[in-house]
Amino acid sequence: MINPVNTNPIPQNNRIKHKKLVSATGYAAMGFGTICGVTGLKSVKFPHKMNVHKYSAWLAAFSTVLHLGIAKGFDRIFNKS
Repeated sequence: MINPVNTNPIPQNNRIKHKKLVSATGYAAMGFGTICGVTGLKSVKFPHKMNVHKYSAWLAAFSTVLHLGIAKGFDRIFNKS
């Protein structure tokens, strides 16, 4: 007998999703922080440098808070003990 083909994706484990979110927000925070640091140097000169510096700083702060919130605060949801 032929088995039917299921077109629905296989659901991932919640811990795997949690780890992916923590990794993604951590890398985003490091990336935006690096951009902010590089554009803060005096030797780097290009148009709209301060706008790039300002927005990358805000994005770095937001992604850092999100990273810490997911890693510490939401961890209680996944580990019910």
